[in-house]
Amino acid sequence: MAFRELKVPIRFEKVGKKKIRVWHENFVYYQPNDHECGDCGIRAVSKATNHSWKESLALLYKTAMTLQEPPGSCDNITEALKEYGFRWVPYKAVRGVKRPTVAGFAEEHKDGTYILRVAHHLVCAKEGKYYDIWDSGNESLYGYWEKAE
Repeated sequence: MAFRELKVPIRFEKVGKKKIRVWHENFVYYQPNDHECGDCGIRAVSKATNHSWKESLALLYKTAMTLQEPPGSCDNITEALKEYGFRWVPYKAVRGVKRPTVAGFAEEHKDGTYILRVAHHLVCAKEGKYYDIWDSGNESLYGYWEKAE
């Protein structure tokens, strides 16, 4: 019988009345909104563009109305971020090779600003850290928006 390695959080962060398990050193809690409401795309755009949550929401809705796309769709976010110098970079999956994780990607990209797309979620990585309301560091990367230098 094989034993699995037990993973233990490196720390807990107290946020309001709840505790968040932190698995990676380069995770930073970030919630610019007053409450959690399924707003990962708005939150990621907010951190990546240095805008408030409301400014980011307005940007995504303005583009969504023009494109007639949902605000959180990849096409909408790609278009909205163009004016800030971001471009979409898909990750090409290779059979038998694990995709990079959010924590691994952030660790390898110490310079620059990125919005990472994982399964049903978006997260901002900036200067080697990633910003979210939960430690999404183990999530597998599907692609990312990269800010051109």
